[in-house]
Amino acid sequence: MLEDKSAYAVGTLRYAGAGLAIVVFWLLFGQFAIAFRDRSAIPGVLELLRQHHASDTTIAVLVSALPALLGCVLVPVVGFRSDRFRSRWGRRLPFLMGITPVAALVLVALGQCTAIGRVTDRLLGSMSPGADTCVLAWFCLFWTAFEGLALVTVALYGGLVNDIVPRPVLGRFYGAFRIVGLAAGILFNLWVFRLTEHHLREVFLGIGLFFGAACMLMCVRLKEGEYGPAAMEGQGAVSWRSMGRTYWRECFSDRYFLLVFLALTASELTFMPFNTFSQLYADSLGMDKAQLGKLLATSYALSIVLSSVIGWMVDRYSAASVTVWTMGLYACVACGGFLAVHDLTSFSVVYVLHVVVAGTYYTAAASLPMVLFPRARFLQFDGAKRVLFSTSNIALSFLLGPMLDSTSHDYGLTLLAGGLLAGASVVTFRWLSRAARARVGAASSA
Repeated sequence: MLEDKSAYAVGTLRYAGAGLAIVVFWLLFGQFAIAFRDRSAIPGVLELLRQHHASDTTIAVLVSALPALLGCVLVPVVGFRSDRFRSRWGRRLPFLMGITPVAALVLVALGQCTAIGRVTDRLLGSMSPGADTCVLAWFCLFWTAFEGLALVTVALYGGLVNDIVPRPVLGRFYGAFRIVGLAAGILFNLWVFRLTEHHLREVFLGIGLFFGAACMLMCVRLKEGEYGPAAMEGQGAVSWRSMGRTYWRECFSDRYFLLVFLALTASELTFMPFNTFSQLYADSLGMDKAQLGKLLATSYALSIVLSSVIGWMVDRYSAASVTVWTMGLYACVACGGFLAVHDLTSFSVVYVLHVVVAGTYYTAAASLPMVLFPRARFLQFDGAKRVLFSTSNIALSFLLGPMLDSTSHDYGLTLLAGGLLAGASVVTFRWLSRAARARVGAASSA
């Protein structure tokens, strides 16, 4: 992954080849823990919601809309503060070290909500709304806390990568990043996924403890650089009103950044409809969890083979170019799948294609924000993008859930929605490309 150079620079940090390899190792070690946590959460949660008879609308709100709402609020605030925070340990690591233990404990508690809900049902007696309702009420509480902490963890991890990984190797870093995430997914789907039906509590307990220990170890082993006077401007206490004015002036008053936010939002939304309901889609066709797990593991294996190639292509041709090609390909896959899926065989083919192409996108687009946003205010701009993404995600969730309930669970519509969003993404990236060329031309003239 690393080029044969004697030194790599990012900010005030300077690495020899061996030093950069060590930094990459610990970042990927932490990523494995985060990926294992995240890839276990959704399948486990969907199983819990299915067991307690949640509707498609409830699933869409809890799994998609709620995280989007939390991200709209938490990520911009934490990002703004983190960009301006200074300590002897850096501006990202102190936040990560404070949040990680709490996030691990909340994941453990999430696995206990069935037991807690049943106890609550017995204690309430005749006043109880029912065991399922009690379980779902506790689930909503723990899930809200988990999603908020998970979103902040991922955002801070991205900020840490932005600050300590040199840009010339970002494409290949995220190729390795993708491989590690896929390896976590393969391990989960082959050996853990089938346990979620009857041993969800034990699964969440083990994953929560592993995530907490691994992320803390990553934080201890990494070091941030120093930030100069320009990056420290505005470090002091900032009021909510002042923060809002700064956000608007720096992020939303520039047409170029508005196009960046729009392009990234359209592409990130593309995979949400099918991802949210693919497990239920498979179940509606009679596919058991073991077969679905094997399909996902196969898809991940194929993505692992492609990840290094995609990372190299990003460093060679640019993240934006590879992303646009990928979104065009997914538009074909999703629209074709909408027309073609009618049995287990056709679903299996489209499912594998979806996962592989989506994985290609995630690898290609991972470094896009770091290229498009200012390094010194990276999380601020990333949080601003999150506001638009979250608002759109909430709207899409409230549209998708009732639509599926009203069409007797026609999950094929999730593929159609993904295809349309992929087409919109290609169009917005073209607009962004023209705006970027005009911006460069105006700067050259000045």
